[in-house]
Amino acid sequence: MPIFIAILLLLFSSGVRADPFSSEELRRLWDVPTNEVRSETIRSYNLGSVRVEEIYYFSRPYKDKPSKIFGYFAYPRARSGKLPAILLSHGGGGTASKPRAVAWAKRGYAVLSIDLPGKGENRLHSRSTGPDMIVPILFRTQPDPSYNYLVHAVAAARNGITFLSQRKEVDPDRIGMIGLSWGGVLTLLTNGQDERLKAAVNIFGAGYIPEGCTWADYFSALAAEERETWQTLIDPKNFLATQHAPILFITGTNDHCYYLPTFQKSYQEVAVEKAYWLVPNLRHRFLDSSQAPALAWLDQRLKNIPDTFPVISELPVFQKGPDRIVIPVRAKVHSSVKAARLYYTQGGPLQWTAKQWHEVAPHYEGGLYYFGLPTRLLKPEVLYYVSVKDDHGGASSSLVRSLFAVKLPDGEKTYALSSPIRSIFRHEKPIRLLNGEGTENTWFTLSKQEKTYEMFKQPLVPSPAND
Repeated sequence: MPIFIAILLLLFSSGVRADPFSSEELRRLWDVPTNEVRSETIRSYNLGSVRVEEIYYFSRPYKDKPSKIFGYFAYPRARSGKLPAILLSHGGGGTASKPRAVAWAKRGYAVLSIDLPGKGENRLHSRSTGPDMIVPILFRTQPDPSYNYLVHAVAAARNGITFLSQRKEVDPDRIGMIGLSWGGVLTLLTNGQDERLKAAVNIFGAGYIPEGCTWADYFSALAAEERETWQTLIDPKNFLATQHAPILFITGTNDHCYYLPTFQKSYQEVAVEKAYWLVPNLRHRFLDSSQAPALAWLDQRLKNIPDTFPVISELPVFQKGPDRIVIPVRAKVHSSVKAARLYYTQGGPLQWTAKQWHEVAPHYEGGLYYFGLPTRLLKPEVLYYVSVKDDHGGASSSLVRSLFAVKLPDGEKTYALSSPIRSIFRHEKPIRLLNGEGTENTWFTLSKQEKTYEMFKQPLVPSPAND
């Protein structure tokens, strides 16, 4: 009976988070004055019903020179009263988007779309100054952490919030932020520090970045001291517990920049009002279909629209006969459910970017959605989640879990359900057996020959005899 110790260590461990540096140390590094920002308008014009201003404002100095941040500030020409506002932050290789600023201004927002500091790869057209947006500076902590790019990007975002709050067109109590990729990371960092935000949308960004990202090789090549400094002072994980505004997390199952487990881990550690939307088979692209939930989230919180996102309640998974596993959920929506689907992929928490996710429609009865999976798929396991869309643009997903076949110590067979996956290569405890047995003091090893996980009881260690 083969027991694969390496798989055991990879797939069934919980991990312990190291204590971060003191909050005072974080505060000193990231501190940004928010009372006033100097700005200038260099050009203004009308695009149909929208007024566009091309502006600069000053931000955190870099190498003793003040940084100038360029942005498109767009707002509807016809308005009554002060407007809700949105700060748009692009990702790596991006620049300020005038088309998106204009499109969202037509929805009744004042929109500031900025060039993040400096230039960098594919950013030669950026009009901002400051450090360049390249990987070595994104991970830089020498000669001190203030040279890191994200420190300057957060300053640009927070000064952008100050710029918006100073404008006569803007209601300073209704400012939101949306960021994509590194802009999503920036949204987490900014919302974790700036209480002026009233809504936030993070697309793709995550904390615990070195644990699962496309830059793992670069990060691992850093000196140990630099890695430790980056993780304890720069990584967004340090600001997950201090998120201020309600925040929507959006990602794709196959995102290759920030792997799904660290995205889920980050989401779970946020304490404020939040929602989670997972798009099947999506890699690192922000599609039009993903914009609807993002705008619905901002509308509901910045325009005081009385609506809520779907809330998914997961009920106990059970086996129905020898051939089927049933996954029941309840969906609470303000209006009506437009669609409810389960998505699954065969295989365990490996090769996240290469998986193929399949759709399952539910059976609806008595206010519950029942999703059935054939047990033949569990050889040895599947990953799955449920998504629900309402008819007002809201969309939510449950977190991805693993469902796998288990051979018990007595030879009997059952199935097990993991907690939401938070680490690449690993299931998460506690593990629940569908037959109701407990899993305390047990461990699992994968038998490739039998295509199942074998469960073993951990022997009790006798107490030392008293003399």
